[in-house]
Amino acid sequence: MENKIGIILTQWKRNHLENQLICIQKQSIKIDFIIVFQNENHVDITHILKKFNNIIHVKSDYNTKYFGRFSYFFNIPVDICIIMDDDIMPGALCIENYVNQCLEKNAIIGGNGRLGYNNKNTLKKVSDVGVRNGLLMDFVGHLWCFKKDWLYYMFSTKPYTYDTGEDMHFCYSCKLFGNIDSYVAKQNSLAECSDIRMNRLAVDQFSSFKNNYTPQLRTDIENSWISRGLKLIENN
Repeated sequence: MENKIGIILTQWKRNHLENQLICIQKQSIKIDFIIVFQNENHVDITHILKKFNNIIHVKSDYNTKYFGRFSYFFNIPVDICIIMDDDIMPGALCIENYVNQCLEKNAIIGGNGRLGYNNKNTLKKVSDVGVRNGLLMDFVGHLWCFKKDWLYYMFSTKPYTYDTGEDMHFCYSCKLFGNIDSYVAKQNSLAECSDIRMNRLAVDQFSSFKNNYTPQLRTDIENSWISRGLKLIENN
């Protein structure tokens, strides 16, 4: 049976939605549900949505921060979920590439990958953008491709904080409760990349790295998972 695929695009304060939707329209694989998840109303996107067919617009007057977009997939009958940050533009083969790797590895596939803050092993790192080899990492972000069933791991336990760390909370919960690994994606060509703009849209004033990046808090999040029994990767 063919897997049904859903994509959630994040809308906050940036003005990249129309270009993202154009990229999604060009994908080489069928996408069954395209959802624009908007927290608050910092940007009026109604005129953009009128240009596209079959877009589900979810708008919350309350800011659900980084976790709300993940939870919305509980309402959608899909098998494979993709969540994209608002600063990336996927190549035409990106979604097909990521879905194939998710199924082949039975793992979360991410647009970028990080070693844990407490990981003292000498391990390989990989670029966030461009052609690259896939690699096992402690957690991934930027774009997440995963099986819907794994969301139950994510929401089976209360987050340490809602202000940051959804990338760790998702990947660490899946690893601890479901033995699900996280890989940064293998990308053999620009068309397979999660961001053909090479991260250039991520450096503006709305970057979460600039506004919400608190190294100690993120380290505390990881420590809370280690205290529950999480083991960081030892080789990749």
